[in-house]
Amino acid sequence: MNRELVVNGLTEEIVDCVESHADEELQFVIDICNQNSYTCNKNGTDRVAEHVMDRLGGILPSHRIIEQREIGNHHILTNKPPMHAVYLLGHLDTVFPPDHPLQKCSLEGNVLKGPGTADMKGGLAVIVFALEALKAVGLLDKLSLALVLSSDEEIGSVTSQSLLEQERKNALTCLVAECGGPSGEVVVSRNGKLGARLDCFGEGRHVGSGTHEKTSAILELAHKICALESLNEILPGTSINVGRIEGGLGPSTVPAHAFALLDVRWMEENHREALLEEIDRKTSEPHQPGCRTEFKVLNSRPAMPLHDGTRALLSELQRIGKSIGIDIKQEHRRGSSDANFFGSAGIPTLDGLGPVGMNDHTPDESIDVPSLKQRTALLALLLESLANKHF
Repeated sequence: MNRELVVNGLTEEIVDCVESHADEELQFVIDICNQNSYTCNKNGTDRVAEHVMDRLGGILPSHRIIEQREIGNHHILTNKPPMHAVYLLGHLDTVFPPDHPLQKCSLEGNVLKGPGTADMKGGLAVIVFALEALKAVGLLDKLSLALVLSSDEEIGSVTSQSLLEQERKNALTCLVAECGGPSGEVVVSRNGKLGARLDCFGEGRHVGSGTHEKTSAILELAHKICALESLNEILPGTSINVGRIEGGLGPSTVPAHAFALLDVRWMEENHREALLEEIDRKTSEPHQPGCRTEFKVLNSRPAMPLHDGTRALLSELQRIGKSIGIDIKQEHRRGSSDANFFGSAGIPTLDGLGPVGMNDHTPDESIDVPSLKQRTALLALLLESLANKHF
């Protein structure tokens, strides 16, 4: 941050507070990243939540826990009754199972590599330390704040979707700390996305009985996969990816069942139904007599368009960024996040407020360390501005 550009008053106090805790913030990221919180690792995800609560130390004193049996609990923390509140969103889960090779952080110069550094434990630190800075300068009580921490974002927010859709009714605006773009871009719009499962059924038997003719579920699935992949870019910004396949008993058995997991994305929300119609057309008719196919949507997020409220929020963020020497550019991201549920409902929403992230969901996932304190100051100053404008 350019110290010569920082104006006097609370802005300078906030920036000083963030910078004075930069080493603690980095250690906080390392500590929570070193705790595995794969979505299906309930104990690990709940332990990350405990780390966050311990660091917050009651800054947001009202804490509601939405308990889950198979994944980590969801949490809603507020400082006032959440009517017309600024909503901060984060998620506690990551994509890395406990047996994945990437389990611990490593610091190489200005790059922190580790599981969840970018998606999105670095963003959790940005939220926590921005709130600490506001508390330190006496601004927290001027805001109505709600922090929602979910534990299943990485699998499509299957159990938290209804919670988020209920909470957005109270939202004045929504700020999400997923990682920033490679040049620090902030996300103003996102693709819609659904996860789905395609099951194919044939007739199982030993290959040694009967002729070479067969009703193979795997063969049927192979034809369906080719048909589905041909739908990529059938509409602008649409994509279909078959990411996992499974089926059959062994090489000497004609498979009776096989399935695939799909990812379907679109830019315009009115493309969703058109895509589903095309998928149905490609999969409903059997390629082999005797085969049948079932298609099931497992999770879905609506597209998040850019609208006037978000433009105004971005403009204010860019003004703040300029005051501390940070140039903020906007980005449309083809991925989806919990921001989609708020932005799609017309609520002014900015995402990508976390540190600059690289290679998320890969063994090289990492963040740019200097951007951690920069984004923390940026979020705290945006919250200060919202306090002055709306409360």
